Amino acid sequence: MDTIQKFTLILFKLPDGRVVLQRRTKDAPYGAGLLGIFGGWVEEGETTDECLIREIKEETSLNTDDLDIKSITDFVIPASEDFDKDRHFYLYEGDIDSLGFEVYEGDGAEVFTLFELNERNDLTASAKYTFDHIIKADHLN
Repeated sequence: MDTIQKFTLILFKLPDGRVVLQRRTKDAPYGAGLLGIFGGWVEEGETTDECLIREIKEETSLNTDDLDIKSITDFVIPASEDFDKDRHFYLYEGDIDSLGFEVYEGDGAEVFTLFELNERNDLTASAKYTFDHIIKADHLN
C-alpha cells in the first residue's frame, strides 16, 4: 500500500495579483466547505502535468491551450487527522485574465489578495500550507 498520495494544484492569478480559490462543497470528501486551490489527485499511470491539465478541464471551463502555466515547487504534508497518508503536492501557477470562466466542481470561485488569505481560517490544509510556507507576497508579481 502506498503511504503517499500525489496531488497537483494550480494557483490561478489575476492581472492585479489577486488569486482565485475554489470553495469546496459542504459534502466534499476532503475539506468540506473550505477554500482550496484548484487541482486533485494524480491517477495511476498519470504524470503530474497530465493530471494538472485533466483537473483544470474537469473543474473549470478554462482552455488549457490558452493558459500560461508554470511549475512553482513541490512539497509534502505529512499524514494527520485530516488525511491518513502523506501528501506530495505539485504546485503550479496559471495567469488568467478574469473570473470569466465557469467552475464545474465546488461552490464557485472566490478572489483574494495574499494579505486577505493570511487572515482567513477557512482554508484547506494544503491551501494553508501553501500560503503560510510557499507563497510569499513578493512571489506573485
